[in-house]
Amino acid sequence: MQSATASVNRKSLFGALFTVYLLFVLYPILRADRYCNDDLMRVLWGPYIWVDNGRPLSALLMRALEFNATQLVDISPLPQIAAIAILAWLGVLIAEHYAIRSLSLAVMVTLPLGAQPFFLENLSYRFDALPMALSLLFALLPITAPNPNRRWWLGSLSLFACLCFYQPAINAFLVFVCLDIAVAQIHGVHPRELLIRLLSRGAQLGLAMAVYQLTVAPFIIGWVKAHSLMIHSPQQLSIVRTNVSMFYGYLFDAFDTSWLHIFAPLAVLALLIPVVIGVRYALSARHEHPLLLTAALLLGSGLLPLAAMLCVAGPMLLTLELLVVPRVLVGIGALLSAALIAMGVALHTWRASPRWSIGIAGIWTLGMLVFANVYGNALGSQKQFEDRIGAGLVDDLAQAKAAYGLHRLLLDGTNGLSPVAAHALRHRPGRHSLADRFQPYCRATVGASLQTACAAYPQQLRTTRGRRYRGGDFSSRSPAGMYIDDASDSLNPPHCRAHARSSGPIKRLRCARRAR
Repeated sequence: MQSATASVNRKSLFGALFTVYLLFVLYPILRADRYCNDDLMRVLWGPYIWVDNGRPLSALLMRALEFNATQLVDISPLPQIAAIAILAWLGVLIAEHYAIRSLSLAVMVTLPLGAQPFFLENLSYRFDALPMALSLLFALLPITAPNPNRRWWLGSLSLFACLCFYQPAINAFLVFVCLDIAVAQIHGVHPRELLIRLLSRGAQLGLAMAVYQLTVAPFIIGWVKAHSLMIHSPQQLSIVRTNVSMFYGYLFDAFDTSWLHIFAPLAVLALLIPVVIGVRYALSARHEHPLLLTAALLLGSGLLPLAAMLCVAGPMLLTLELLVVPRVLVGIGALLSAALIAMGVALHTWRASPRWSIGIAGIWTLGMLVFANVYGNALGSQKQFEDRIGAGLVDDLAQAKAAYGLHRLLLDGTNGLSPVAAHALRHRPGRHSLADRFQPYCRATVGASLQTACAAYPQQLRTTRGRRYRGGDFSSRSPAGMYIDDASDSLNPPHCRAHARSSGPIKRLRCARRAR
């Protein structure tokens, strides 16, 4: 590996990355100005509930930004702007560590960490964007920090901080461990040193996870706890196979066929680079190493890309109930970035033209920036669509209040998609990012309006939130429908319900008086 002095200028790279993130990734999201479900819940009630999710440092950070206010208030876009600053600085550290000299190449190979389609959901969160970006920074600090091998304990502490900010970001560390092995092979590091590095990284991660399990995990409650339970017997190994199929099926299904024709060959090429690196490494010193070691290195060259792919999911593959949503796919950006870095370092070491690296990275970059703008435009269209639905619901609820004296309300269902969002969902990659962002519950759509307009029954949202109803949780994905419960504390079917209950979008509320 070359010295850091050979890499690109820090200030220039930070400025370039921050500008690209701000103008082409974050600005479309900010322009849409649409709350997600979690943001709306925090804006209306202001709870610091990250500790319940096993993320105490996220809670501590947001309390500090809110000056220890009793309840959260919306301070966006400050956390989101700070998040892209963190991502830009992380790009600087990566470029320095791998001695990337070209400014344009450094921007393109580090941009996937925060601009990949699935991470756009993370940047859309008004409160969570900064903790999630910090988790990614702490996940990669053990590798990218200056002299990482001399600061072993700090590296383990950094991984513990990553888990306390946002657990899925730990997968980025696993991916970059694979990258570090490939880069070490390019530079001809002795196999014994490779093994020592691998064991050291494993020990760092093991210590961080052990401390986390002892100090933080016991306080996790709710749905996060349900999705964090691991398999604990050989009889449950079939669950891992199911999780692998579900996880990578989700990724494959996220891309439109036309985009697969363009990006699938590039992805295959990126995954073949570590194989070529490993084969060259094994054969370069075959006369100095025992035959068995050479055979093991050749086998490892084929397994390294597979290991990197599995690291994208990481420990999630061992859970009893796998949760696959865009925000947990932090490892996708790390995998894209690692593949581009490995290609660039290999071609530079082999004295090949850098045009191949710049060309392939440029195609990936263009695709990500195009999707980021599609995502932002679809968000804005969806917000307008939902505002119209919300306005109609508020009018209907005002009439229902005057006619029937209702004081308790439960909304459950989805709004459907605006025409722009539906079109984007069909014809762009990252369709799961769009689907998960554009299928909120009616609670999320009209919650803010109801809080103001339905003053006659101000407890309607608070008293029904989280209650078991018709076999489902109010905060879970239950079948679409809308109900109004007129003063009954029972959890039986409501006396007053939507005129039509179906799986389709809910546009207007039609309510009939309960039979007396």
